[in-house]
Amino acid sequence: MHDAPDLDGIEDPALRALLERCLAKDPGERPAAADLDTLIAEDVPAGATVDWLPEDVVRIIADRSAALLALPDIDATVAVTEEPGPPQPAPGRRRFLFLAAGGALALGGGALAAVRLTGDGIGGGGGDGASGGRRLIIGVHADLTGPMSAAGRAQERGVRLAVDRFNSLDDQPFRLAVKVLDDQGDPARSARVAEEFARDPEVVAVIGPTSDGAAGAALSAYDEAVLPVLTVSALLMAFPERANGSFFQASPSYAELSFPVVHRLLLRPDVERLGILIDRSGGQSAYQAGYAVNLLTPQLTTGTTHPRVVPAGTSVFDPVVTDLLSHRSDALFYAGEAAGAAKVARILANLPFTGPCMAQHTAMGPEFLEQAGAAADGWEFVAPFIDATAPAAATFAAAHRKRFGAAPAAWSAEAYDVANLVARELARLAEAAAEGATPAATGASASATPSGNGLPTRSALTAAIAAARYDGVSRSYAFDKERQQLVGQDAHLYRVKDGGVRYVGPAPKPES
Repeated sequence: MHDAPDLDGIEDPALRALLERCLAKDPGERPAAADLDTLIAEDVPAGATVDWLPEDVVRIIADRSAALLALPDIDATVAVTEEPGPPQPAPGRRRFLFLAAGGALALGGGALAAVRLTGDGIGGGGGDGASGGRRLIIGVHADLTGPMSAAGRAQERGVRLAVDRFNSLDDQPFRLAVKVLDDQGDPARSARVAEEFARDPEVVAVIGPTSDGAAGAALSAYDEAVLPVLTVSALLMAFPERANGSFFQASPSYAELSFPVVHRLLLRPDVERLGILIDRSGGQSAYQAGYAVNLLTPQLTTGTTHPRVVPAGTSVFDPVVTDLLSHRSDALFYAGEAAGAAKVARILANLPFTGPCMAQHTAMGPEFLEQAGAAADGWEFVAPFIDATAPAAATFAAAHRKRFGAAPAAWSAEAYDVANLVARELARLAEAAAEGATPAATGASASATPSGNGLPTRSALTAAIAAARYDGVSRSYAFDKERQQLVGQDAHLYRVKDGGVRYVGPAPKPES
């Protein structure tokens, strides 16, 4: 503890300097784990794949991938192409349950305004109470003013539309309200937002959080309160262990999105080897996506891969692109941020390479288009969210335009879907309680009984969601009973054409 560390034999100057920092006597001089993620420069060892990761990490990813491969597919979502008709009389509660059980809810005109409890930050709240006497609240735990604010606002709007739909129906056993809290994309604030929701006895479910880091920080409070929380945009393949199983990942993880990436790029006659570029500037999302694509390619296809990893902050990609092409890569997948994807696109545009190129959905957007320019044309993305122009989203998009005066943004339809799922299960539980049915009749566990006032409890709703299947606008929803992760890999394909990102359709699946 008192002598200088013995670093004899460490010849790499950068590695030696990093180890000296890690072994500094003053704890304040040692880099944090997050700093190490950007300081460690790495690449695939010569002649190796990306299996140089620690054995336990490789085992986790392999086990998760094997489990995903073994899961049965669920039926594809049925597209709803008709536009909403003229306002119709509000149907009753039984009609709502029938419609919700049958598929994506049609949104007619004349929906009543949702009850709004607008929490402007931690401790915020208030607003009008719901009509009908009894009220339950769906919370929206979102990043409204931070780095993912566009996604957070889109999700809030999706939840409000679902609550509009529920409250427009007559003879409901309760009314729904929306309470929104902003975590600003900050994990510490996210934990406090979760505690605020957990303490509110009227909150029976939460949609969110928006980001990976915010979700991980919030789960402890939600789990302790057995408060069901459904995220549509936190996509890490693993989150902290939970005791009560109240966290539902209602979107394919970064690893699961690799299935359609592999299907799109390698199930074609002109591609035998896939070049994979993992840019650590994209953080864990890039690493998990790129690693899974590399791992799954030989499992799902007869193709091979040539992976390369560059450290965070890399600005010159010419050498690594040259290496990918020199190893006879017929197609390329980039996992990382928009800036790196744009640089790679510009490099490839000046080379005699004509193979298909795809980037992680995190790179899709105006920044990539602006920085790549004409070189962006033809690049594709597999995304977990549907587009407003998709036929299956036509009715939802029309209702969104009517309510908010604009087309729905990414992640809005997914939040609408899971809020509708929550509303349907709440209504089923309340109806079962009113009719004296046992919880097993609704799919909930025997211990998950409604409260004494007939309103569903958090634990009852958690059990009901875990057993539910719902066909929504974006995809079908069902959850793995072990980890409460989404079953299936339903995703959506986008392509750059004429300077804009265009929706192509559902992402490809293997032939059954």
